[in-house]
Amino acid sequence: MQRMLIVDDEPVILDGLYAFFQKANFQDMEIIKAHSAFEAIEWLNSVKVDIVLSDICMPGMDGMELIEKIMDRWPRCKVLLLTGHNEFDYAHQAIRNPCVVDYLLKTEGMSQIRTAVERALAQISEENDFRYQNAWFRSKLPRALPQLQRQLMLDLMKRTERHDVSSLQEELDAVQLPFRSGECVIPVIIRVEEWNNYQTQADRSLIRYAVANVAEELLQDKSTVKAVDLDYQVIACLIQPVAESTAYRGNAQEQWEQTLRFVYGTLEFVQQSCADCLNLSVSIMVSEQAVAWMELNQAIAQLRLSIHQGPGLGMEKLIRVNVQPVMNVAPNPLSQQAVASLHLDQVKQHVAAGDSEWLTSFQKWTESSKEGLQDPFFRMKVYTEAGSILIELLHELGLYEPAKEEMGLSRMLHFDIHTPWPELVIFYQSAFEWMISKRSDTRLNDQSQILISIHQYIKQHLEDDLSLTRIAQEVSLNPSYLSRWYKRVTGKGISEYIHDRRIERSKELLLGSSCKMHEISAKVGFSDQHYFYRFFKKAIGCTPQEYRDQKS
Repeated sequence: MQRMLIVDDEPVILDGLYAFFQKANFQDMEIIKAHSAFEAIEWLNSVKVDIVLSDICMPGMDGMELIEKIMDRWPRCKVLLLTGHNEFDYAHQAIRNPCVVDYLLKTEGMSQIRTAVERALAQISEENDFRYQNAWFRSKLPRALPQLQRQLMLDLMKRTERHDVSSLQEELDAVQLPFRSGECVIPVIIRVEEWNNYQTQADRSLIRYAVANVAEELLQDKSTVKAVDLDYQVIACLIQPVAESTAYRGNAQEQWEQTLRFVYGTLEFVQQSCADCLNLSVSIMVSEQAVAWMELNQAIAQLRLSIHQGPGLGMEKLIRVNVQPVMNVAPNPLSQQAVASLHLDQVKQHVAAGDSEWLTSFQKWTESSKEGLQDPFFRMKVYTEAGSILIELLHELGLYEPAKEEMGLSRMLHFDIHTPWPELVIFYQSAFEWMISKRSDTRLNDQSQILISIHQYIKQHLEDDLSLTRIAQEVSLNPSYLSRWYKRVTGKGISEYIHDRRIERSKELLLGSSCKMHEISAKVGFSDQHYFYRFFKKAIGCTPQEYRDQKS
């Protein structure tokens, strides 16, 4: 949103310019008016201003002094100067200032002033032009690229919805990830088993980075690969065959088989290199088949859980995992705990996002937990994790205090390993349902309260400035967002509501008071009585005095 400040000490000219530009319908531009340079500075101190249309000759501080104040606060602001006289000295000074777009005589008319504003907007647009921004982005991209790539890879490993191939390719290309969206990927998990001498968090961060580099360096000889750390202990790699070579042209299946063989053979070397070069013990889990991008989430989860299958936890495992939607191998207790924790973490993510998918994850949690409850230590871990997740969510969502009263949170204090599982499930399901409904109710209530606050503020400040910026500050919203949100919720613009309230209040004062016209004009926000007359007549069809005479 652009913001234009009009500054003039003559009310007739100020209101005329304000009304003209209000009707000009410049897209997404807010018009603000100031009756003096000092009032203009108050605005400049509180909000960013893009264009200033100012008179030069004003008492106390002239336009040239105001330019210095503008440049000190908003160097990119464009200034248009107005004067009633063709003063060469002022014009000469003005045109030497880089922020001054034009120097205009008031006698030149509104069309010339509008043209100058359009020229200023064009300059702003040119400075913010996509090509300019794109060039800036390319210059900064090399430094930001590793973090952008990591964020996208982490996001892709969490997504479960079907991808549009072209859109996904655009995402990959934007951060220069070398993958092809139309092909599957081979997921690999590298887990640090023994940190040895690397005890500080800083050391471990560097070592994870080193492990990722070792994996990329060794695997990139005959594949396309990118590695990223998932958490403090685990690094994930995504792998594809190199772009189709002459040797495999027309035989994609053979190329995939060759790539899989190369990956399996190289991962042992990755483990050995980590041990020899980094003095680090790592386990590696690799998928036996390539998976679609939308299946990455499930595949990564299964690879992480596979470490718990069979004996040897903590040793340097090298496992090929048949990644399937359902695992047929009966899990051991450690694997059961990992599966339950995974599903409970998904419950937390869904509830925090207000996503209805939480119930599916909750049901998976109850099913995966139930099998191991005969072990009291397993039961204790499940019960403890559930309580911790619930308390964390309540604090994150700001619902902790209401929960103590409304959902009987104190019942948790009496839970122990002897509490029946069905009772616990009912409690937590009800708790998560309460949080979801509370989030929805809170959102609707918040919107209602914001609307009430806006309307009350407008009604109580009809005689004051009612710019979009002032109203937005009152409810702590972005002005541009407030404008769009208000129209979506009420079906009309906020300026229309202000217009209606000013007409309504004018009628009340005309019929219910003995106020004179200039007093009524001031009470409904018009510094110029003649402009109030025109405003009222356009809305009602008669002048304020005629309306008073007719109704009385």
